Amino acid sequence: MRFKKFYETYQVDEKLITFANKAYPKSGNLLILAGGAGSGKGFILKNLVGLEGKVFNVDDLKSTALKAPKLIKRVEKEFGTDISKLNLTKGDDVAKLHELIGSELNLPKKAQQVFFRSMFFSGAREKPNIIFDVTLKDLQKLENITRLARQYNYDPKNIHIVWVVNDIEVAKKQNLSPDRGRVVPVEILVNTHRGASQTMLDIVNMGKGLKRYMDGDIVFAFNKVNVDSELEIGKSGGKYIKQADYFYVKKSGQPALSKGQIDKNILAKIANYVPNAQTWSTSEVKRIMKKEEQESQMTTTSVGFKSGTTEIDDTDVRLPYGAYSKSMSPSAIDKLKKIDRRIK
Repeated sequence: MRFKKFYETYQVDEKLITFANKAYPKSGNLLILAGGAGSGKGFILKNLVGLEGKVFNVDDLKSTALKAPKLIKRVEKEFGTDISKLNLTKGDDVAKLHELIGSELNLPKKAQQVFFRSMFFSGAREKPNIIFDVTLKDLQKLENITRLARQYNYDPKNIHIVWVVNDIEVAKKQNLSPDRGRVVPVEILVNTHRGASQTMLDIVNMGKGLKRYMDGDIVFAFNKVNVDSELEIGKSGGKYIKQADYFYVKKSGQPALSKGQIDKNILAKIANYVPNAQTWSTSEVKRIMKKEEQESQMTTTSVGFKSGTTEIDDTDVRLPYGAYSKSMSPSAIDKLKKIDRRIK
């Protein structure tokens, strides 16, 4: 589907996501970078987020754990598993390591506690910027992070959330890329996207109760390659975002938009990207999605002709001609077969 880009209807003065109206603030900000596995949070952080700071990422912790002799020895003694032999390109091994590092040993929380304590005892006047790279698949994670922020006196207006939203099919493909260095089991990947979506909907629906957790910016950043963003290479060889689709659901110190106040095209895009995200849908959203689907099907029938052609690049996850996904409904397969017969 080709949803209208938000910068076609909303003026985007800067391609950079800023926080409390400041680009690259030196200190005092805490960012929760949320999104399902394979959604491209690293790309958004590197190219679009105007904030630098200490990053807490459980995936980085996993890679470090595989190279830590004392930890390897401890895990083997306590759990009978030699984590040095685990392969992060195998989904089952990744799930096992995540369980050991996160649930059993609770290393992410311990690493955070060590950092915050050292910050506290250093006597530094300014609090460092901190970025939590997480899925945010449930509200408990939001509670844990913001409680820690309150404990060390971070201003609620400087606690922010950026939700990276990607097409689930693209995320599945990116999950298998060798560049990631790890593969998440597909059922877990889908669950992280579904969970992050539900958590963000819960946050939007909190109203005034959201101040209990945070009062900074909330941004939805859409991240389908070559659809939601345009990456350019400058004269010096550096890369920068020429155009991007992101939307402020909340500005620092101001109330968040309710679901009913969010543009229907944005809700439709979320519902289209995220698995089983019908909770974002309304009757108007469903009408928009149906219209987009009809336009998409009309474009599909003209692939390869001079009129109405459509480009298919290496990020495209559409099925090849004659192939039908097992996840499709019988009616959807019938429709595609009719289209294929017309193309013939």
